[in-house]
Amino acid sequence: MTPPTPTSTFNVECLAQFNLNCLVIFAALYQEKSVTRASERLNIGQPAASNSLSKLRLIFQDPLFFRRNAEMVPTAVADDIAKHVIPLLSGIGDVLERYNVPPCVQASGSI
Repeated sequence: MTPPTPTSTFNVECLAQFNLNCLVIFAALYQEKSVTRASERLNIGQPAASNSLSKLRLIFQDPLFFRRNAEMVPTAVADDIAKHVIPLLSGIGDVLERYNVPPCVQASGSI
């Protein structure tokens, strides 16, 4: 599979309907292995993190994580998703940093 180029086509309409913030929350859950720590790291409430995880479980038709002792353990599907999503999110962070976009800046206005 060849990597996408700036002129590659992909289903923009489908991505526009998907809340990409769920993938940011997924990455934090994957790295922190805890809803509490992930929500604290992202400065969101635990219910928001739990709701995002519930949505992702429905979308991917997989539990994504299971509880073992006090830790959330990723399923094979979650491991596969993380393998693809976390580098993409890191790349987005690199682009924002390259163009001196302050962290946590909120876009305003309309397109």
